[in-house]
Amino acid sequence: MGTWSNRIDGNDTFQDIYQNFFDLYNQGQNPIEISKQIQDECAEMFEDYDDRNNSLFGLAFAQWETKSLDPTVYKQVKEIIETGNDLEVWKGLGADEKTLKQRKATLDKFLTQISKDREKPKRRIKPKFEFEMINLVDAVAPDNLKKFGVNEEYTNKQYVHTSGLMMWGQGGGSILYFTGQGKSISATWLDNKTLEVTHDKDIVFEKQDDRAYFSGDDIKIIYKAK
Repeated sequence: MGTWSNRIDGNDTFQDIYQNFFDLYNQGQNPIEISKQIQDECAEMFEDYDDRNNSLFGLAFAQWETKSLDPTVYKQVKEIIETGNDLEVWKGLGADEKTLKQRKATLDKFLTQISKDREKPKRRIKPKFEFEMINLVDAVAPDNLKKFGVNEEYTNKQYVHTSGLMMWGQGGGSILYFTGQGKSISATWLDNKTLEVTHDKDIVFEKQDDRAYFSGDDIKIIYKAK
């Protein structure tokens, strides 16, 4: 089992169930429906001999914190702790007597805690939303009336896609986008009406316009794979 932690939440299984629950809870979903979804989606964890107990502990604690503790889940947790089942699992994984004694004290404290109703449900935390763009191309036309830019876009540090925009002073829009973080792409204006886009040959474009138009200004776009 590696490094032993006697904390009730001191293992990946507990954390996976608990965090999945609150990811959905913080999005405004109903705790009862969340519990059903987690038990369905993580059925293997709830059935696995080594993971079952910590899965139930994680779910029970999340339910208790949201004042939605399912009597069936509580009964299962109570039985696991009072019969010593969890200690047997730990013993089978190699825990020594000192560790088992510490674990028993943690389990007893946990059961006492969830056996009393929480005064108020845990407050929902609005999910954090951060949008970020990394500029790859910023090519201004010779007439200085328009420019072409390409950006990698990220939401909460997670890559979403790469998009290319043709913009004039008062308008414009998307002319290309693809999914592929770190792909090479560049652009050169051949003249005021022609833009050449050079890109990795393995890029699969989901949008690839060969013209851009705004207020009478018609631009031809040439794509060159390398």
